[in-house]
Amino acid sequence: MLLIFWQVIAPILVMMGVGFIVQKRLGLDIKSLTRLNFWIFIPAFLFVRIVESKLTSRQMFEVVVHFTLVFAIMAVVTWQAARLVGAQERLRRAMTSAVLFYNAGNFGVPAATLAFGGAGDSIQALVVMLQNTTNFTIGLALHAGGREGSHWRENVRDMLRLPMIHTLALALLWRASGWTMPFPLKESLRYLANGLVPIALVTLGAQMATLKSYRFRREMALSLFLRLVFAPLLAFALVRAMGIGGILAKSLIVAASFPTAVNSALIAIEYDNEPDFSAAVVFYSTLASVFTVSFVIYAVKNW
Repeated sequence: MLLIFWQVIAPILVMMGVGFIVQKRLGLDIKSLTRLNFWIFIPAFLFVRIVESKLTSRQMFEVVVHFTLVFAIMAVVTWQAARLVGAQERLRRAMTSAVLFYNAGNFGVPAATLAFGGAGDSIQALVVMLQNTTNFTIGLALHAGGREGSHWRENVRDMLRLPMIHTLALALLWRASGWTMPFPLKESLRYLANGLVPIALVTLGAQMATLKSYRFRREMALSLFLRLVFAPLLAFALVRAMGIGGILAKSLIVAASFPTAVNSALIAIEYDNEPDFSAAVVFYSTLASVFTVSFVIYAVKNW
């Protein structure tokens, strides 16, 4: 397990640390960094990994089904668990968002790449697309909580604007066509895709430096348990039930163990729905994930 920490988690912490320190000393433009990730590096990564992926159509389908099942079950479990501990509706929405939406990009892509190589990041590329799509649709609706003036048409329009949606469609079309990509375009996209890991981790470190501390309470402990412990256990049970094996199964289990997404806190801030709680869950889950994700990777590698 110490070897897993040294080879996978430690490099992630070093690059996050660079972003954290630079943000504290110089003050980076977080919005611009986030847009670089969201509009350039993640779409390039997604396109390259889908086009060049060795995954079959069946395996891609299994990723989508597994993700959907984990998402639906975790939503029901978290909402009911939050109700049992007496959380009010707005807090229940924040807790559910914190558990459902994990850091598949800035944290997940580097972890999957370092843990499983090319096969891992091809699977993680699909997970990134699914996470971003649900976060900026269902996640927005959760935090909005029926806010006056909001409408489902706005959520659909926002979803269709996501670059990942268009990138996925183009990548699948290109993959199915068998077209040869022009060399300059191919190399440019590869450079951008390979740049995602360091840029994403520096951005995550800078984002962590801007989060405020928050009093630890039982609702937070419950959210951390569901996100970091229960979710990978559920993912394991589902890969067994679905008969998924190999690197695909291991990657799906590890993906489910990642900490809460920074975007979840940003949406909470935008809609003023328990922003301090949401930011604190991101902070504490990322710290705790140093140990929990290390253990999950160790466990699946020895499974």
